Amino acid sequence: MGQALSKETRRALDSVVTPERQRRSEWTLQHGAPRVRSAVKTLLNSEYIEQDAADAAERWLRAYNLGKNDYVEYDENHVMNTTVKHDEVSWQMLRAVSWREVAFVRSHLGRQAHQLFELMLVDEKPFGQIAEIVFPSLGLTTGITRSSAACAMVLSQLPGAFKAYDRWVKNQSEVGAKGECWLSKEMAEK
Repeated sequence: MGQALSKETRRALDSVVTPERQRRSEWTLQHGAPRVRSAVKTLLNSEYIEQDAADAAERWLRAYNLGKNDYVEYDENHVMNTTVKHDEVSWQMLRAVSWREVAFVRSHLGRQAHQLFELMLVDEKPFGQIAEIVFPSLGLTTGITRSSAACAMVLSQLPGAFKAYDRWVKNQSEVGAKGECWLSKEMAEK
């Protein structure tokens, strides 16, 4: 683990995380819970990415978790929406909208970017393990350098992908208000 931890962090780690897992990752304490120091946080601290890219990564992870894993992680300053019915159909529609966001980003940035997002954000892998997966034929040092550069590159493109998604959603809602169906237009063009 090779880092100095406070007594509070050490106590939380000892009560929650196995010793083997503690040795394999760097740890921080977020909201009282031990968390692996993420690749995004590492890139942000070393100023390879900006805060908007880190925020976009957090947005992507929340959409991914809701769409695929069926649970929600709210922002710290989240205000609950009381106008939505809380039934099963509404929940599944919310999941579908979240997964649409993830799918749009995947189609906008590509499959490899999606794979890097899953490795960095979902699996919480450090750059060394990402390098072993993405660049298996390279040495560890070169692989770590290339994997951190690739992660920084796709993370810096993520805010632009979300802006494009927001424009697309706005355009679809304007078209829907006019009574036109985007699917019928798309099918007529084919």
